[in-house]
Amino acid sequence: MKTIAFFDMFDYPLTPFEIWTFCGIKCEINEILEALNNNNLPLKTKYGFYFLNNRSEIVDIRQMRYNYANRKFKRALKIARLFKIIPWIKMIAVGNSIGANNLRDDSDIDFFIITEAKRIWVTRWFCVGLAKFLNLRPQPLKKRDTICLSFYITDDNLELKKLMLPENKIHDVYFVYWLANLVPIYNKDNSYLKLINANVWLKECLPNWLPAYSGRARDVGSSFSDFYRDFIDMLIGGADSLLKKIQLRIMPNVLHRQMNIDTRVVVNDKILKLYVNDRREEFRGKYVLKLREIFK
Repeated sequence: MKTIAFFDMFDYPLTPFEIWTFCGIKCEINEILEALNNNNLPLKTKYGFYFLNNRSEIVDIRQMRYNYANRKFKRALKIARLFKIIPWIKMIAVGNSIGANNLRDDSDIDFFIITEAKRIWVTRWFCVGLAKFLNLRPQPLKKRDTICLSFYITDDNLELKKLMLPENKIHDVYFVYWLANLVPIYNKDNSYLKLINANVWLKECLPNWLPAYSGRARDVGSSFSDFYRDFIDMLIGGADSLLKKIQLRIMPNVLHRQMNIDTRVVVNDKILKLYVNDRREEFRGKYVLKLREIFK
């Protein structure tokens, strides 16, 4: 019920397999099926999806959003193929709080990027530069199918638990599901597996969950040669510290004001997390209220 309640906040009904994957309790899927057959639970089912009473409309919403997500994935793949020319990128993943298949029609596309160590600033410079040149940056009145480039980490700093909200009545469940639902579309040097191995706490939170690997239809393929990487790095890689100074100077004031106060905006040589409108605390509060309503 807790699992279904969380995803309900995002109009996302769940299949039994998804409930088993995200329930946070080590069990067999047949135990989930047994529990779902309990007629005393305030649940309904439609087309194999389970949802809270009086919420049948979210089944249609989920199916509709899957079509939107399919279009957005095609766009994300085209852009990721361009980003492959930036030789310091180790991984590009499409991120969303509860799965990349639940994107609204008018939403942008979140990229989570892993870079080489000591190359995070030069990587961001070229990512943002390419996106601006192609008119792909989100604008206040134009976000549909644009690319959000607000989260980078280096490959020597893959452990992310430090970015979670401080423990309150409930842990940072939004961040847990965000990490579990990353979909890698460019995966150089097996960086996605390294990310998962560096965050063993994720399996403690979701013991039934398994890493997600993209099929060929959602993967941009292998990187360019090591010679290409070394040649470009010899020409430009050393500019990382200079580009850091330039980017810090031109960053919007709203980012400067919130920089490194908490985990919303984190700026250093290993993490660039630039979410001014980080709503995790808001979602956690709504989740607590929803649980009180269900279990009163």
